[in-house]
Amino acid sequence: FIIGRDMAGCKSSIDGEDFYGAYDAQDFAIEHGPELGVQAVPSLNLVYTEEEGYVTAEDAKEKGYESLKLSGTKFRSMLRAGDDIPEWFAFKSVVDVLRQAA
Repeated sequence: FIIGRDMAGCKSSIDGEDFYGAYDAQDFAIEHGPELGVQAVPSLNLVYTEEEGYVTAEDAKEKGYESLKLSGTKFRSMLRAGDDIPEWFAFKSVVDVLRQAA
């Protein structure tokens, strides 16, 4: 069972603060996986850098690299608008399938 970073992410409509931490869903799944009959596979927080390509966010920060970012909201907007999606964010074949399904 793959659990990404911030899988439980949701914000308060009052103050905009996160209800859960970025890794709370991963921690929960690891803790409760055996009783649910699943083995959690936490995903790393990977970012894309021009210097080294894909690295963990922690490594990028430590090395002073600039991370290229594209939010899920921006990605969906670009998909709907037919804008070019950077290949460091999504494979062209995946983008094509997503656009066909829309």
